[in-house]
Amino acid sequence: MIKSKLFGLALMGLAMGVSLPAEAGGPGVYAVKGNNGEPDSDYTGTLTIVQTSKDTFKLTWNIAGEKYDGFAIGDERFLAASFTSKGSSGTALLVEDDENKGGYKSIWAFKGETQLGVELITPKK
Repeated sequence: MIKSKLFGLALMGLAMGVSLPAEAGGPGVYAVKGNNGEPDSDYTGTLTIVQTSKDTFKLTWNIAGEKYDGFAIGDERFLAASFTSKGSSGTALLVEDDENKGGYKSIWAFKGETQLGVELITPKK
């Protein structure tokens, strides 16, 4: 009985044009398209997300053969991450992307830098 009422409410919401939130993918392998925050600094690569506990994640970016190791806290919708590569460190924020089902939008910066990089993170098929 409760399930049928909830189903009816969901259908009514859809009929009225209410959209359901996107579901970010959480653990998995993703394609990355990004920009370092400067003209002509576009790049591509991959991101692997592994859940290590209820609220923690291991992130590994591979960009042009360079590996970036990260640690994040959050859930499948929002991840606040730190990362390191070749002695440099930085911070990234990944937020579920309503236009890219199962993916994320991200901003990031290296420690001490003032420019933000951006990434579009899409589930690999």
